[in-house]
Amino acid sequence: MVKAENTRSREEKRAAGAAAVGVAESTVVHVGIDLGTNTSVIVGSQDGQALDLKKDTEKSVVGYPKAGIFTGILHSESEVLFGEEGFSFRLHLDLKWPLHEGFVHDVDVCKVFTQHLRSLVDPDGSRRLWGVVGAPANASPQRQKDIRSTLVGVLERMLIVPEPFLAAMGLRDDPAFKRSSGETDPTKHSLIVDIGAGTTDLCLVRGYFPTAEDQISFPKAGNFVDDMLYQGISRRYPDLKLTRVSITQLKEKYSFVGGYPRDAKVKVYVDGRPQVLDFAEILQEACDSMTPFILKGVKELLSRCDSDSIVDVMQNIILTGGGSEIHGLCEKVQTQLRDEGYDCARTIRPSDYKRLVARGGLKVAENVRAEQWQVPM
Repeated sequence: MVKAENTRSREEKRAAGAAAVGVAESTVVHVGIDLGTNTSVIVGSQDGQALDLKKDTEKSVVGYPKAGIFTGILHSESEVLFGEEGFSFRLHLDLKWPLHEGFVHDVDVCKVFTQHLRSLVDPDGSRRLWGVVGAPANASPQRQKDIRSTLVGVLERMLIVPEPFLAAMGLRDDPAFKRSSGETDPTKHSLIVDIGAGTTDLCLVRGYFPTAEDQISFPKAGNFVDDMLYQGISRRYPDLKLTRVSITQLKEKYSFVGGYPRDAKVKVYVDGRPQVLDFAEILQEACDSMTPFILKGVKELLSRCDSDSIVDVMQNIILTGGGSEIHGLCEKVQTQLRDEGYDCARTIRPSDYKRLVARGGLKVAENVRAEQWQVPM
């Protein structure tokens, strides 16, 4: 009965909020958006029911046809291609990444990209979207302004919320977290380590909206590993020409940290001739280069915990984001913390890192009070 009453209460609040700004509740689609340097995600719901989208993730890249491309080379005459479709025609496109190190890098390109994200939820342009968008920890006012400006014409109402907090919200329904932590609520006692492409964002989540002191962000993440990998390959195999896309794909398929080896023998072409090269040592060195920064951030936030919450937080150190998929990283962080005296440290990796932030944003969007919504501008 209490649960039913709480559900009605939330629905009544949303309806009242919509009425306050002159919009019928039935016309509003709530969305959660994760604008990622490498991959972006959008999920939505209407009247409390999740939308069944054909596609909810997209590589954060925009491709513009190069001048002089012959008719028929591209499968369509579109003026712009997105995501994996853009990658597949990368020889014939100028690829633009709208985000860099977790932030909007090119406002105009990002506007084109966010309009494309909207089309995944609202292909015919008939819906009214109100959404919560994630931002890297401690994003400056100017960085947040850039995000808002790219969503003009995409969202009618919006809020910007730190991504690690949204990840904690999204974890509430994650099967891997529930198996590892029992009934622990990740929004009450956890330390989120969100390893994206551009930044690694860390956040203490202790039952309330995180303050600046609860958050740390640094630009050592997936792209940093890509750079280390590229440099290592260039030194050892100077005649091998790999594109940025190829480097990222190599990392995503074969990456691992020291102590958790994987086979990384790959067939490549050097001067037109096939060779099988072993990238294992270079991959390990590149991935291990990020570990000290993660450990430093975790220990810094743990030092800010009070004695009443420190044990609970240490037992819920959650690694998410694309970087959490590096083989052995989650286990290595736990081992090194325990070796340094954090005796009850436990690290957990969710089962679906890609959608955590967006799903957390949707949960927040469904419960935002009318006066909290902002108009993109």
